[in-house]
This record gives sequence, structure tokens and C-alpha cells, in this order.
Amino acid sequence: MLGKLYYVILNHYSLKTEHKIDTPVITVFFIFSLVLCCFTLLVITVLTVLKNPESRNLGISKTDGYLMLSISCCIFYFFFIRNKRYLKIYSRYRSDMFLNSENGRLLYWCILIFLILSPFIFMVLRNRLVFGHWI
Repeated sequence: MLGKLYYVILNHYSLKTEHKIDTPVITVFFIFSLVLCCFTLLVITVLTVLKNPESRNLGISKTDGYLMLSISCCIFYFFFIRNKRYLKIYSRYRSDMFLNSENGRLLYWCILIFLILSPFIFMVLRNRLVFGHWI
């Protein structure tokens, strides 16, 4: 699924540059690093809440956030950029009709936005259910 999500985003940015795949990789790098960081943040907050549901402190400091973002960038580099794997993904899904349709692109962009917003949605819902206020 990550490969398909990566293809949809890469294809969106490479369409704007007539399929020159060098510049969009940098943009997709930052988008996917943010997605991985948000997913990690979601996992950490869920585990913290399960460990101590009444605590107001989620146990994540600024340095932890920067560390998560740095690790996400490294993971993305090793899985997608190294050995030019992004070209293999692009050539693999280039002929997929669903991923190139409007519905497929819309679906995967919604998944991407949901992955980015999921830790914040979880924290807002947690505050509402546990403490009785939205923020």
C-alpha cells in the first residue's frame, strides 16, 4: 500500500514537470517523512494512553518530535530513495488504471491526509472523552 501511495503522490508531482522524476522525489520525500513521523506519533500516543489513560502528559517533548522526524527521514531514504527504488515503483504502477484514475488518486490523497491528521484527531477525541473538553 505504501508503494501505491508513493506512486500517486510521485505521479501528481511528476505530471507538473513533464515526467522528469528528479525534482518531485524531494517533495515526496518530505511528504512521506511527515506521514511516517505522524504515524509514529500516533503509535506513541496510543501506547501512552493505554499505559496511563488519566495522564494529561503524553510524554512527547520537542526533542522527541525532532528525533522522530529525523528517524522518519532516514527510514524513507533507505526504503524509497536508496538504489533508486522510486523509479521501480513508478514503472511498476504506471500502467495501473485505478491509480491513474480520478477516483484512485482521490482515495489515496484522502488516505494520506488521514494519516497525517490521525494523531491530532486521536488527541482531540481523547481530550474530549477523558477530560471533557476539546483541546
